[in-house]
Amino acid sequence: MKIGINADAGRLDGNLALLKEDLGRFQALGFTHAEISVHGVGAMVNGALLPERVKEVCRMLAGFDLQYTVHAPNPLNLMSRADPATEKRLLASSIQFAGAIGAEILVCHSGRYRPEEHFGLPRHSLSPQDEERLWEAEALALQELSPVAASCGVRLCLENARPYLDGSPYCYAERLDELLRMVRTVDRENVGVTLDAGHAYLSARFYGFDFLQAVRDIRPFIRHIHLHDNFGKACASYEKKQYELVASGRGDLHLPPGWGEIPMREMFELLVDYSGVVLLELRPRYNRFLPEALENARSLCAFPATSAVRMPTVSAGSPTGG
Repeated sequence: MKIGINADAGRLDGNLALLKEDLGRFQALGFTHAEISVHGVGAMVNGALLPERVKEVCRMLAGFDLQYTVHAPNPLNLMSRADPATEKRLLASSIQFAGAIGAEILVCHSGRYRPEEHFGLPRHSLSPQDEERLWEAEALALQELSPVAASCGVRLCLENARPYLDGSPYCYAERLDELLRMVRTVDRENVGVTLDAGHAYLSARFYGFDFLQAVRDIRPFIRHIHLHDNFGKACASYEKKQYELVASGRGDLHLPPGWGEIPMREMFELLVDYSGVVLLELRPRYNRFLPEALENARSLCAFPATSAVRMPTVSAGSPTGG
């Protein structure tokens, strides 16, 4: 059973001493994998890798009995109209980083017709023809970089997007059926899907589609899973205070599994043949609950479906940081 945990990029902010501390804890708890963000470890500047930093990271990772997956920089957007060359360089460098640390999976965010950094700016509508051109640009970029990834032993996994009250629709991958269409269009063996269960549930509630049916439809292309919980209530992009959002159950909360209302047991019943990594993608404020989160993930991945998911006990002293 392959269960991983994210080495949170914001928590690390390039601090490798903190990464070493986190990896030691992940290994001691029994995780098999850790997801390393190339930007979180400070290995990239302006789309280019820093060779000495990459070597330093490789030496550190080799000291642990863990396997690794990689997350490309969050703002990566192969639909960018402003600077498409830099976006392709971001992905190419992320592939090189994944290959350097021996990671078979590289998670990258799907393209956005309207990037998050533009949400506060005057909105300019794109015609269907404009959106189709951007769609084709992303598909072509993925087809071009697929052989590069294959030569590094890396599989590109496009992640589905969460919705925002103030920005949606901004990304085709807010809908799993559209992400499925992209992967079929690219049509490369090493280009698949990272199913982010939390994002998918938020989108299902926001757009009114059937969450479990959408998972059923895309399951042949799922090569990686991000697992975290929420209550299906979208928030605005500028709402960042987790202690406020958690209190009202709103937004992309990245809660431990079992804390929200995503039908995870039913989801895993659909994914009984899945053999990849199930990666807990939790906010650092829940680090104290990692043992319970790992136990719940193991229960969800085990069958029969009667095995119980235990809700961790939240004390009055639970962390309130973001």
